[in-house]
Amino acid sequence: RPAPHRMALVASTRAHVRPSAPSRVSISTRRAAIAPAIAAKPRSARPASLVAPRALSIDEGDGSEPMTYTKEDLMKETPEAASKPEVVSPKKEEPKKVEPKKEEPKAEAPAPPPPAPAPSAWESEEEEEDPDAEERSRLIRKLLGLAAASSRGQQASRDAKATMEDIITELEFMNPTEEPARKINGEWALVYASVEAFRSSPFFWGFQKMLPGGEDLASQLFKFTAGLPVAGTRGPFGVISQTVSLESEEMVSEVEMKIFDPFFAVASGVAGTVVSTANVTVKPDGAGDTLLVTPRTTRVRNSNVGGAILDQIVVPTSELMSSVAGGAVEAEAAVTYVDDAVRIVRVGKDLDQIFVYTKMADIM
Repeated sequence: RPAPHRMALVASTRAHVRPSAPSRVSISTRRAAIAPAIAAKPRSARPASLVAPRALSIDEGDGSEPMTYTKEDLMKETPEAASKPEVVSPKKEEPKKVEPKKEEPKAEAPAPPPPAPAPSAWESEEEEEDPDAEERSRLIRKLLGLAAASSRGQQASRDAKATMEDIITELEFMNPTEEPARKINGEWALVYASVEAFRSSPFFWGFQKMLPGGEDLASQLFKFTAGLPVAGTRGPFGVISQTVSLESEEMVSEVEMKIFDPFFAVASGVAGTVVSTANVTVKPDGAGDTLLVTPRTTRVRNSNVGGAILDQIVVPTSELMSSVAGGAVEAEAAVTYVDDAVRIVRVGKDLDQIFVYTKMADIM
């Protein structure tokens, strides 16, 4: 048998397809002849050959006998078709949409603490070069406490005075200031004296140097002065201050005094402020720790005796001392300790007369 595709090709050509009958009359002629008779019969009475052809002849056109195929033959599957597997096109898998993972916001790490501020040059220098600051502060507090409890050392026992002078010596070894005599500008108040408090005035520094008997005679005179009648428990002296200006080369000492109170139980005593002035410079050939002090004038201010008249009297101390001593009287004072609040001065040939001052602003 010819292949199905050739069969379909030949069957589509009208000249090669005809029913199995001996006659060669054309199909159209035969259909025209029998058409009225067929049309007159009901469809059920028509021959099956007219309803559907029972066979199909195919002429190859090469002189061979035409091939005849029945309806059953045409309905059968060819072996090639039966054996041919059904081709199932694979389903195209749609690519899966990969959704990007949502990144969870990362917890912010805590900000690092700010770096500690670098110490200033002043702080670094103090830490490196001033290891005694804390100890000095402790000693000063102790000294001021003892001085206040003993009325500037005037009522201190021998043991208490020795303790205070030991503290002073320790402070002098820890002096934080170079050339301390150049750092004494300002207003200072006396808080301790190893001798009579009024001897902190430069007048008495010059006076003890002027006397023929020197410091020994002066000491006797000063003890007499200190034994004068006192006014109350504070003693005869109030505030004792010292104001220094190296620029103007001047030192002004003020001593508040009140004596003979009451005077024979009748009148109030004598009160006033003794003001002494002196020229002051730093000793040029020293280590910057010694002052040269020359008493200049002395007067009494705000006295309750004599009033304004006494205020106008100024004693030329320098001239009087020069006439007695045969020349200018110049005393030396060693500045052994200075810081922002405390100053220590030693006077006398043996530097055994000690005076401790604090800045007036710190005690007012």
